[in-house]
Amino acid sequence: MKKTGIIFLLVTTLACAGCATMEDLKTSITTTVTSITSNVDPALVAKVPDDKRAGFPKAEFAVKLGEEKLKLAKMKSELASKERKLIDYDEDMVNTDLKDASLDYDIVKMEAIDATPGLGKKEDNIRALTNLKLKKNDLQSDRIKINANKDATRRQIQELNETIKAQEEKVKNFTMETAKPEKKAAPPEKDKIPEPPVAPAAPEPPAAPKAPGEKAK
Repeated sequence: MKKTGIIFLLVTTLACAGCATMEDLKTSITTTVTSITSNVDPALVAKVPDDKRAGFPKAEFAVKLGEEKLKLAKMKSELASKERKLIDYDEDMVNTDLKDASLDYDIVKMEAIDATPGLGKKEDNIRALTNLKLKKNDLQSDRIKINANKDATRRQIQELNETIKAQEEKVKNFTMETAKPEKKAAPPEKDKIPEPPVAPAAPEPPAAPKAPGEKAK
């Protein structure tokens, strides 16, 4: 009884330790993600003067370069997924070929049964042979679909390889000039020089009075 109690206490302790470890891991991940995704108020950042921006270019370059590397990593992950899918299609094709070979074997056996007098009923034999051949037709349709999927996936892989190559070159040649710096804020309205007022247009002179007896034109 005493030994059972010790074992129970040990299991409980390990379980609690495991929970604490998972909680620490969860907290660590959450903290990391929060620190990456949180942003300082861009309106305030834009108002920082040039003499206080000495560390901006290098830090911003690291962020921009990291973003480009992340794009590249996602592209490679997508490529690996496409290549895995292509392997799965190959497996599907081999499985289809195996089913086709099995149907051929069943057809050979069924034809031998039908050719042997006294084995099975003629109508049952014919029905069984017909069903087996219909299944072979279905397999041919499956084979066409698999080949179409393989061709489409190969094209996607080729396009991804080209995109990855271009992105690798971009990361390799990424410089501080490539990263666009944050724009400074426009000067406040009160600091702007007011434009001179536009002078009002001069009024047109009144028309001269008409002479007596003059006809209106």
